[in-house]
Amino acid sequence: MNKSELTSRLAHAANTSNSEAADYLDYTVLSILKGWKHAQTTTWPGLGVFARDIAKSSARKPAKLEAR
Repeated sequence: MNKSELTSRLAHAANTSNSEAADYLDYTVLSILKGWKHAQTTTWPGLGVFARDIAKSSARKPAKLEAR
């Protein structure tokens, strides 16, 4: 799906014009990128959590091995 398809679907779903939907989409992408620039995660309801580095943000501590 490219930007124009996404914009038209968003405009139809929100009952707005394509230009308003394109502005909202641009704002959304810029806010996610701005958060990444400052090494923060960004949460958008309905879209999920956007993290700069998924491996670092959801990394688990390795299990400790018992010595025998």
